[in-house]
Amino acid sequence: MNPAASTHRDDSTSFAELAIGALRDIRGGQVVAAMVFGLVISVVNAITFAIPLVNFARTTSVPMVLAGFAVLDQIRAFALLAAIVIADRAVDRGAPMRRAYVVAAIGGSLLGVLVSLPVNVAWQDWLLDVRWPAHFTWLHDPARWLYMPVFHLTYWLLVGSAAVFFYADRRAARRTEGRLHAAELDRIRRSKAALESRLQALQARVEPKFLFNTLAQVERLYEIDPTLAARMLDDLIAYLRAAMPLMRDTSSTVAQEVELARAYLDIARLRLGDRLQVSIDVPSDAGAARMPPMMLLPLIDHAIVHGLERTSGDGTIGIVARVLGGRLRMNIVDGGAGLVPELEGDGIGSIRQRLDALYHGDATLELQRRDDRATEAVLELPLEARERFDDLPVDAR
Repeated sequence: MNPAASTHRDDSTSFAELAIGALRDIRGGQVVAAMVFGLVISVVNAITFAIPLVNFARTTSVPMVLAGFAVLDQIRAFALLAAIVIADRAVDRGAPMRRAYVVAAIGGSLLGVLVSLPVNVAWQDWLLDVRWPAHFTWLHDPARWLYMPVFHLTYWLLVGSAAVFFYADRRAARRTEGRLHAAELDRIRRSKAALESRLQALQARVEPKFLFNTLAQVERLYEIDPTLAARMLDDLIAYLRAAMPLMRDTSSTVAQEVELARAYLDIARLRLGDRLQVSIDVPSDAGAARMPPMMLLPLIDHAIVHGLERTSGDGTIGIVARVLGGRLRMNIVDGGAGLVPELEGDGIGSIRQRLDALYHGDATLELQRRDDRATEAVLELPLEARERFDDLPVDAR
């Protein structure tokens, strides 16, 4: 067997499969576009040949002439559509774009003229031949069967090439836009993954500090009351089992964070007793608001460690949340003067870094004095939907 012949047959079979597959996948929108294109060409032809049509009107039915033009133009438009979809499929499979659409323009125009030729013959000879105006002698000359195909082929090469290359240019632009859009989505996904990694790193700096402070409280309580310390340790273990998964979440609500804070304060009161008073005021609309996890607990832990634990008097921790003007505002009031700018430390700094990474300057955390004993932390965030945090990549959580 001749290898060259075998290769040729394989190429022919491959092209036939490609062409059949492309033609089967023609969509309704493409068919409508081809029909509209053919109709536009017919209108242009009617305007271009308006003077001959006026002369035809003396002896020939102008609607029949226009109908014939329309049928021929539709056949050629569909032939061009077939060539274009085959070129599309070839380009998608790696064929050079310029060569594919040059072949489509030439092949589609030639195919349209050849397929429409029998229709043109039937239309002119059977329907209109006897009614052509006598002074149009060239219409009665047999040489017109050579002239007319050449004329139509030349005309459609010009029209079809313009249409094909306009289409190819728009398709290339859409593909470029699609690639740019995909690249932008990939950049956003990567940016979100990097942001989440940064947030988790910042959050990881908060969690050990919070945990070690709590364990230190248990250790100090063992020196005073071992029985109470054992109870506190049991409560701490149960609390951490429930709390640690929530600490690792990428999204939380004010209500969830307040419940964690309440449980932590209950543990702290086992050691501090009546010295610690707790007040929580969170209405339902504020409780349902979204917020990043592990923002509230470090503030409360900071207030207790740097305030109440270092004094011998009583203290109060108050949590107030409100939704005002499309923003969430949380006030953490400390009666032990632990929330003052002079005692910010790394934990407060980490919270501010997380807020800046998430909200780009649209969220604030301020520590301020209220009077000689009371201080407060004011946390203000945009009122966000769940999607702000939940659309982070799953593999980055």
